[in-house]
Amino acid sequence: MTLHSVLLAGLVWASGALAGYDPGSSDNIAIYWGQNSAGVSDQGNSQKSLGEYCSNTAVDIIPIAFLSSFNPIQVDLTNMGGKTDIGKEISQCQAAGKTILLSIGGATFNSAPSSPQQAQEIADQIWSMFGPGTGDNRPFGEAVVDGFDLDIETPLPNLAPFVARLRENIDKANGAGGGQKFYLSATPQCPYPDQNNKDILQGDNAVEFDFIMVQFYNNPQCDMRVFETSSSGSTKRTSSSNAGGFNMDQWDQWAHSSKNPKAKVFLGIPGGPTAVSSSQKESYKTPDKLAPIIAYSKQFSSFGGVMIWDMSQVWANQGFLDGLASGIKGGSTGNATGGKTAAKRTHQRDWSL
Repeated sequence: MTLHSVLLAGLVWASGALAGYDPGSSDNIAIYWGQNSAGVSDQGNSQKSLGEYCSNTAVDIIPIAFLSSFNPIQVDLTNMGGKTDIGKEISQCQAAGKTILLSIGGATFNSAPSSPQQAQEIADQIWSMFGPGTGDNRPFGEAVVDGFDLDIETPLPNLAPFVARLRENIDKANGAGGGQKFYLSATPQCPYPDQNNKDILQGDNAVEFDFIMVQFYNNPQCDMRVFETSSSGSTKRTSSSNAGGFNMDQWDQWAHSSKNPKAKVFLGIPGGPTAVSSSQKESYKTPDKLAPIIAYSKQFSSFGGVMIWDMSQVWANQGFLDGLASGIKGGSTGNATGGKTAAKRTHQRDWSL
């Protein structure tokens, strides 16, 4: 860790003024980085270093994917496994106005705490390693992530006490007046309720989330392929409200009745035609096809923006981010590989820590 990166990290911690996520906005854009999904089949489209993406002002939030195991705690960054300066790049991205989250989970994540007590201990350990802790084991050095995301895709025991302790640590840090704002998000599938996240989103053990990024793809009963617009311009479901259909309205209702009635809901989308399997390709939409879906979603007061899987797909899909950002944010944007900037601001390899 260089002196420059340490000073950057300290500046962000002290000011907190440059965080990219805006809870009062409906045009946030979050893009996952770390899994190199486009580069798996085409090395020419392999993901670049985190710092390569932070100059594009269309991007507000970058969840780093993934913290892929609790035992041992390890981060999976696919083709970035040998990099030693990720902490420096995190600090640089924060200084450039990005909110950087560490996403816990992923499609292959199946480790779970053995008891509620162990769940709390793991949460404290992760907080010490990646939050504003003082432990010796800090994989990202002095860099402090802006919070955590839960991408849980299988039912796990003792998840609720783990997430509740993360929330407790976040609230303590936010209340301490240090300057840096910390967030907690989740990424459920669109079927409501999402059985993999039901315990943390609903019921007595539910946890307060700042925002959720609902995956409206890979789920034919409720994702974007079942969105319809009638000739009069009104939007409807393709089936009854409880049985299926594009269900942003259900997630809006969840937000207002959740532990945090001000929670925001993001529209989760694939960033390219190869971001989903061939059998699910209809859930990918080009920016012009996304426009009416976003317009409909913006009618809900909980709508917070768009989440995209993933960075490598977006950068391989020329013009996609430009078109999307122009539609959701307004103003001129540049393409994903450079040029002008916006007017506004499952192949895995484990990296053992």
